[in-house]
Amino acid sequence: MILYKYMSLLGAKKVIETSSIGFTHLDDFNDPFECTSFGFKKESGSIKNPHGYKKRFSDKYAVLSLTRQPLNALMWSHYGDSHRGVVIGIDVDAAGFGSFSDNFIPYQSGEIIYTKTKSLNDLDICEDNLMAIGEDIVFDTNLFNLAKRAFLYKSLEWAYEEEVRVVKEVGSLKASYHNSEGEFGDFNIIRMQGRPLWCFSIPKHSIKEVYLGKNVYENISRTDTVRQGDYTALIESWQQQGIQVNHCDVDYDSWNLSHRVKS
Repeated sequence: MILYKYMSLLGAKKVIETSSIGFTHLDDFNDPFECTSFGFKKESGSIKNPHGYKKRFSDKYAVLSLTRQPLNALMWSHYGDSHRGVVIGIDVDAAGFGSFSDNFIPYQSGEIIYTKTKSLNDLDICEDNLMAIGEDIVFDTNLFNLAKRAFLYKSLEWAYEEEVRVVKEVGSLKASYHNSEGEFGDFNIIRMQGRPLWCFSIPKHSIKEVYLGKNVYENISRTDTVRQGDYTALIESWQQQGIQVNHCDVDYDSWNLSHRVKS
């Protein structure tokens, strides 16, 4: 199965060069309501501030956000560098993101649940289980629902993203959010604007497709991107690796984007 990641042209260049994709902490996501749809039962009196447990989930796990749709105009505007970027198509099975043993939440279980309202007061979770977030615990029904609420519930306003997540446990790697860099387990941590990006290696053959934004040529010859000759060589190198390169365009008969395979 192929799922997609929107990013800048330079980001795509880095992903394909290094055969790695970045996981992030919940605290670094752009939605302040991430990990707040807990709905603890009121009789769990010892839990005074359930929102405080967001940090525990954020510290202990890293999340990869993917989507089902490479031709979503809003996604291109918000995450694809205003149509100047790239969408990468990843075979999530070949990348190992379907493994239940290697992923806390594999892609098969990672579809975001979009709701208009939050579910309230329906999880009966004790303090000990909350404090064990990220440890080697066996999830019963309520604890499974807790994990689902933490990572997979979002407001209906975000439904246009058609998001699918892969979640990995990183708390046992003892990396510091504020200053860790380098190799930690299966990850290489790099710093992006002071924040950690957990780069996870994937097989080269798992990167199957590239979609070039309609306005990608606006990035060519910019000093912070790539020059014309380098861009041409870059596209050719992707094609030589067996990656299908597509170019997006506007379908003027509708509100949709179209695409064509780049020769």
